[in-house]
Amino acid sequence: MLRFLRLSFSAENVIRFIPLTLLLAIVVAGCGSSGEETSEADSPHRSASERILFPVEQDGNWGYIDRSGTVVIEPQFEQAWQFVERRALVKQQDQYGFIDTSGAFVVRPRYHDAWHFSNGLAPVLEDSLWGFIDRSGDMVVDPKFSLAPEVVEEADRSLQDRDAILKRTARDGQFGFQNQDGQMVITPRFDQAWYFRDGRARVKVDSLWGYIDRSGDLAIKPAFPRAWDFRNGLARVELRSGHLAYIDTSGATVWP
Repeated sequence: MLRFLRLSFSAENVIRFIPLTLLLAIVVAGCGSSGEETSEADSPHRSASERILFPVEQDGNWGYIDRSGTVVIEPQFEQAWQFVERRALVKQQDQYGFIDTSGAFVVRPRYHDAWHFSNGLAPVLEDSLWGFIDRSGDMVVDPKFSLAPEVVEEADRSLQDRDAILKRTARDGQFGFQNQDGQMVITPRFDQAWYFRDGRARVKVDSLWGYIDRSGDLAIKPAFPRAWDFRNGLARVELRSGHLAYIDTSGATVWP
């Protein structure tokens, strides 16, 4: 039986992810060492022709399925994460490396820790120090950062859709959305709400989760005890039976 990657930011991940992102911004602005410009296709917002895969678990090993639910990279990794900039972070024999969408290693597992690519660079941990590699696996910033990060408030903002024009807001314990001018365009009426991704925002009504469109209409009625944001056209949800599934933006079940 296949299980799905639990996409959540633990305290450990939040603590380490935010400072690395800040360091990455400094590195990209200051060194330009990769010698490679980031095209639109290289960004997390993938081109329509790019293969989009989703991590799943089978019998303790991780692999990847496509949007149709077909296994395209056989489960073989100890752990696997989503593809970002055409690279996915995977763990094998307690070491971290990166694969491409064919499942081939671009960076062999050799690091004690690592994180996703951003603007063509990924942070990697070597001998207790952090450095940065490019998408070919070349070290462009030697390991020299020793981090002592602190918890950053509003860490969930890192998961926002960059193209979102609506921002969630709370009023009297209910959630709605404002536009960029601060005008309320979706009246606060939800017990909980999250940011828009792929044109859908997950909302909670009477203990169940559903999804609204940018007009505030329920595109997918609340029916799920748990739900996650859409990514690349699919969202992971928990059915009332307790099983996990992927749905598309119309609410149709894609997997299993």
